[in-house]
Amino acid sequence: MGQVLPEEIKNVWERWNIRGMLILSLSLQTILILFAPTRKRASSKSLTILLWSCYLLADWSANFAAGLISKNQWTDPKPNQEPRQNQKLMALWSPFLLLHLGGPDTITAFSLEDNALWTRHMLGLIFQAFVCVFVVFLSLPNPLWPSILLLFTAGIIKYLERTMALSVASSGKFRHSGIQTKGLKRSDVEEGLEEPTPTDVLSLLFWIFRSERRPMEIAKPDRDLTDLETVQHAFTLYRHFTSLISNFVFSFRDLKASQALFNVLNPQEALMVLGAELCFIYDALYTKSPILHTKKGFLFRVIASGSLVWSFCKFHYRDKKKIQEFQHTDVIITYMLFLAGLTLDFISTLVFLLSDWKLAVLCKPQKKPNSKPSRISIVLNWILGFKSLRWEKIIDHGHEVIAGPVLLRRWAGKIYAFNFFNFFLKTDGKINVRGRRDSPYMMKQFVKCIHGVQCYIVRVMASNKVAHYILYPVKAFVKVLRFLVAYVIDRLDVKEFIDDMRVEGFVSSEPMTKTLWSFVFEQVRHKSKFADTEENTKTICSARGEWTLRENRCSRRLIHYVENVDYDETLLLWHIATEICYQEEEEEEPDEHREFSKTLSDYMMYLMILQPQLMSEVAGLGMLRFKDAMVEAEELLEESFKKAKDVKLAGEKIVALVNGGVSGELGNESILEGASSIVRELKQMQGCRNKWKILSRVWVELICFASLHCDATARLELLSKGGELFAFVWLLMAHFGLVD
Repeated sequence: MGQVLPEEIKNVWERWNIRGMLILSLSLQTILILFAPTRKRASSKSLTILLWSCYLLADWSANFAAGLISKNQWTDPKPNQEPRQNQKLMALWSPFLLLHLGGPDTITAFSLEDNALWTRHMLGLIFQAFVCVFVVFLSLPNPLWPSILLLFTAGIIKYLERTMALSVASSGKFRHSGIQTKGLKRSDVEEGLEEPTPTDVLSLLFWIFRSERRPMEIAKPDRDLTDLETVQHAFTLYRHFTSLISNFVFSFRDLKASQALFNVLNPQEALMVLGAELCFIYDALYTKSPILHTKKGFLFRVIASGSLVWSFCKFHYRDKKKIQEFQHTDVIITYMLFLAGLTLDFISTLVFLLSDWKLAVLCKPQKKPNSKPSRISIVLNWILGFKSLRWEKIIDHGHEVIAGPVLLRRWAGKIYAFNFFNFFLKTDGKINVRGRRDSPYMMKQFVKCIHGVQCYIVRVMASNKVAHYILYPVKAFVKVLRFLVAYVIDRLDVKEFIDDMRVEGFVSSEPMTKTLWSFVFEQVRHKSKFADTEENTKTICSARGEWTLRENRCSRRLIHYVENVDYDETLLLWHIATEICYQEEEEEEPDEHREFSKTLSDYMMYLMILQPQLMSEVAGLGMLRFKDAMVEAEELLEESFKKAKDVKLAGEKIVALVNGGVSGELGNESILEGASSIVRELKQMQGCRNKWKILSRVWVELICFASLHCDATARLELLSKGGELFAFVWLLMAHFGLVD
């Protein structure tokens, strides 16, 4: 029986399998170190796929290379392979794989589920350490043993750091991090009487045995916060509100201090503090920061980095004659591993020293907020100034939006949008505040061009017989290709995945405006003033728009559409009604509340349709109701309306047909009938501006309700996808005490 692979290919594989896996492992580590930090400030599917692939392949390539090295050490070399002396150099490569398995500081977990696998990584540490020792033992006597020993020390420390970071970030560790068996004091009991009573066993244990620590001391100076004070306040809030991650109760005194701080902050300062605090939460869940930014962690890092440098020096300053005994290619690869490792370690150290976490730990807040800043504070303020929140004014629109280099931001600063009518009519939607379309628009234009070329070919074939015979095979080939694609999609059962990609093509984004954030912040702060009792707090937290409608004495019919229907149906009803009202009224004078309503409406629809895992607990049937509304719109509108692609005309037609027909009874209406009823009720309000003020406040209540009652795990997953306005609203409400 003949060979499947040629002899040349087998020889290349036998010679370069170990070397190739080492280079691949090093390349994957480089990509992770350089691009992993962008997860929290940029939302890109291509970036997510790249990091996900590298994260999975990094461990596989290192483990596979370790197995190849151990196999190579165990077997005697063949006549056509490298000599035994060269295997001694390969023993030096084994500790490098421990360094690679330790992973970069910037990413320990790709998702929250990875943290729960810390025991698997602990077992992997033991196994890989044994393999490394086994490989070195087989290479003895080895003149490179000092460098190997130093590299082994650095690799063990790196791998141990990763395992410990995963262990600390696992849900069980976070839940029990504050539980310490200490006696209760009278102050604890008095404080606990004013707190909401825990409803589950773990929360009750956390309250009873919470650690005794000093209350949070935080105050705003009589001026704007500096960049260093912003980070210091955010770090203080993070340390005292860590229980928010696991949905536990927290100290009543800390809550009072947090409320006092946010009541005196302006919206922009609050946004910077919340952004920095969310970064701390991200670092605690997905990086090595909780381990590195401790005294032991700093000591271990010094030992690891020092061992790596010392190992390189030991190897480089060896007797040149002994180095020449090894193959020249392997010596070059070894130098590449050392130099790349030293460079990546230097980058990691630089990022570590300039991180918000290290600067917050390095410089403690001043006891007197209005005192003169120290010299070190001035330097740290200058460093943090590069990450400071920047606003850019758009001249054509008069808006101020989040700007600045993406690599220096703490979050993406974008608001995504998805619109029912744009998807139904296959339109491009509105141009964003920067006056340009988003990338999905370019993709749709490309598809339009392809469709135009196809229509042109059909017309040419119909008018010219010669062209008909020439292009007929092309047309037949296209038909066969479409049939094959449809068959493959059907057999692989990926139609749902294709539909999701089609839906994502109608998602747009625009930078968040300063006025929108200020409006949301002031609304939450206004509601917090009424949360003086536990009952009022629960009422505000459970409000889905009825608080605003009752406060403005709106009709009972409008209140019905937020109080007596499911949350997902409420979102869809008010989204369609908002879009119809937005399109019907020409913008004679700029009305910011009209724009707020439109932006928040499209954003909540994006969350319901494109982020179902986030909204599963409050909008479980959102996609089904969306499809029902699509079917209903198909039945009401003629094909000519869809071809016209006029959102305003389609909305007017829907309202006219529903109002002209027989509407269902209250509580038994279809989606479009309910939306038309809301439009009719809104038109009866006195004053157009008053209507948009009420609508915008209803949408703020809807997003506040969802942020408090959504899936907690999915909410934290958002931090690794560029962040969302959703997470900022949740954290803001928590610091104002608006939690169930």
